[in-house]
Order: sequence, then C-alpha cells, then structure tokens
Amino acid sequence: MIADLEASTFQKRPCYRYIRESDKMPALGSEDGMARVKLFNPTGAGSWFLSEYDPATRQAFGVADILDREYGYIDMAELVAYRGRFGLPIERDLSWEPRPLAECN
Repeated sequence: MIADLEASTFQKRPCYRYIRESDKMPALGSEDGMARVKLFNPTGAGSWFLSEYDPATRQAFGVADILDREYGYIDMAELVAYRGRFGLPIERDLSWEPRPLAECN
C-alpha cells in the first residue's frame, strides 16, 4: 500500500510558488547576504535558505543545510522536481522572517 502511494502521481508540483515576486529576491552576484526564503524537506533532512535568484536560469544562491552546512548555488528545478517519502515535495516555510544567512539554522 505504501509503495503504491509513493509511486502515485500525488502532488506532482507544490500548491504554491517557492519564490514569489513579493520576496524581492536580489539578482545572483549581489552578495546581499539576507535569506528571504526558507525551504525544507517535510519527510527528511534538508533546509535551504535562499538569498539571491535568477529566474532566467532558475538558479538561487544561499545555504543548504542537509548533513553539513554549505554555501553555494541551488538548482531550483531540481528542488521543485524532488519528491520525498510518500511523494511529498519540498515545502516553503510560510512563517519565515528574513534574516542574515549567517543566522540561519
């Protein structure tokens, strides 16, 4: 039964946008350092704190905190396509308040 649920087409994409215009994400290379969006894996390890974004390439910059904390570029297409346990996608923390990347955990 669980295998059937995991293999189903349940929730092929999130019900909301991960990055919105209202987030006012700076362009890549701006070195703003302020995490405006937090994404997380609801069924396992992983949080992503995004500070910059290029909508043309769908690349973001920020901190990925999975097993280790790592600064770098994040492929948003890869995060959108990811499905964890029970087919659940990465989620956006809707109560997240922007803060410096150095303070994200």
